[in-house]
Amino acid sequence: MKYSFKSVFSYEVDQYLKLLTAAGRYIDRIQSSLRSLDKYLVDCCLSQKNLDASVISDWMRTRDVSSRTKAKDISHTRGFVKYLNSLGFIADCPDLPKTQSDYVPYIFSDYELERLFSAADNFQARTKLTRSALIFPVLLRLLYGCGLRLGEGRTLLWRDVDLESGVITVKEAKNQKQRFVPMSESTTMLLKNYRTMTRSDGICTYYLFESSDCHDEPYRNNTFSVWFAKILVAAGILYTKRHPRERGPCPHCIRHCFTQKSFLKSESEGRRFEEAAPYLAAYLGHDSPIETEAYLSSNHSVYTESHRRVDSAIGNLFPEVSFDEE
Repeated sequence: MKYSFKSVFSYEVDQYLKLLTAAGRYIDRIQSSLRSLDKYLVDCCLSQKNLDASVISDWMRTRDVSSRTKAKDISHTRGFVKYLNSLGFIADCPDLPKTQSDYVPYIFSDYELERLFSAADNFQARTKLTRSALIFPVLLRLLYGCGLRLGEGRTLLWRDVDLESGVITVKEAKNQKQRFVPMSESTTMLLKNYRTMTRSDGICTYYLFESSDCHDEPYRNNTFSVWFAKILVAAGILYTKRHPRERGPCPHCIRHCFTQKSFLKSESEGRRFEEAAPYLAAYLGHDSPIETEAYLSSNHSVYTESHRRVDSAIGNLFPEVSFDEE
């Protein structure tokens, strides 16, 4: 259900979002931040149309989210504050804080990955035979072999997978951006065999990973995540969280593993961090170099000779790397 803004600035927020939409801006994240601000203004009973920086700072202190999410909230609010200023309202916003991601990914060892894939392939022996038991191991390998986000992988359409050239067109990407993802020969062959199997069974004709419960609809993220959690147990990969926002092993960690492995392969072939960075960032579909750097800075042990350069080169981008899942 669509959220209705209720604070003293409800009309201005609605008009601001309409203006952004008319300009072709992607507003989902901006709307989410302003919705949170709106609820806070209602809770604190703000009645005057003055939006002081201290009010926004107080709002931030109530947000139980990561420091990076708080920074995005302030960034989105700054645009609204400028809009209010243009209308003649008195409004101000705190300075944008410098932050680092609070998220520390779990990096699977080679041995753990071997156990993970083995458990995925044999999990149907320990549970009833379902469609997910047949197709989720393929989705898992696609995430690992191409570094896709889970949402990108599970919503792939066959028409967007060119098995002749070995290139995937990701249209359901973060922030509505499209990109091309070349596959390794082994991943391309995997999908060719998978297509033959699904066609013979008369399933997954539109989406690669079509839900058994909803015809012509992909599986939900949560369905795969629940399956993945069971696979971790079957593989004997157990982990205890040290703080509430720590994810531990999760499907998104597979994307981090791809990034780490790709960088190591690139460096072993003689390419420096600075040379490899732009290509890998484009491959991963990152908006800024900092996003990709964060994927590597979480584990400096992968850098070898580039270790010291990473600290001084925060902001470089990343490489397309030929990557075999073996």
